[in-house]
Amino acid sequence: MNSPIPYVRARSAEQKEERRRHLLATAREMLHRSPEALDLGINELAREAQMTKSNVYRYFESSEAVLMDLLVEEFAGWHAELGAALARGGKAGASVEHIARVFASTISARPLLCRLISILPSILERKVSFERMVDFKGSLLAVRQQTARDFHARVPAMPVPAFEQVVKHSLPLIIGLWPLSNPAGMAAQVTELPELKSLRYDFEKDLEHALLTLMRGMAQA
Repeated sequence: MNSPIPYVRARSAEQKEERRRHLLATAREMLHRSPEALDLGINELAREAQMTKSNVYRYFESSEAVLMDLLVEEFAGWHAELGAALARGGKAGASVEHIARVFASTISARPLLCRLISILPSILERKVSFERMVDFKGSLLAVRQQTARDFHARVPAMPVPAFEQVVKHSLPLIIGLWPLSNPAGMAAQVTELPELKSLRYDFEKDLEHALLTLMRGMAQA
């Protein structure tokens, strides 16, 4: 069993950030090892990071705050991948069809991001301070606005506010589609029955279809 590292106070901003990054990396690894997990225990995180529980609380006020920071990281990584994928489309990618396809494929390629989004309102947005929530929501808004501008650059005929609405509504789509596309236990067995085939969800395919429907509707509004 790992023993906690003897506590030495992190004095510089660099040392504090290094410990925060260590905790996030540890949490990420724990979630990758347990793909069914939807929460994170501070006791387990402290043990895996070889830190004391009280030391962990110096950097994060709750396990939800850890997951929030992971979600922000995941959104940043996804946004970079999205931009690269949009650029690869060239002139042929200047369409809402291409945007919907790239949006869905890059999101589905990051299962941790999808898992964290799916528990956003039910788990993540609890047990955090007002100030932390303001920071978190600000990060989400920045991603939404930049993504809308990126889409507008590909399809100038659709205004940025319209694309903002598309990105806004993509969040509840992911929250609902991810767990429906990844049922657990008995639900997974039942939806494998041939007569219940129509109840199955394909996350990437269904998300692309829903996003395309949204964008076409916005274009006609």
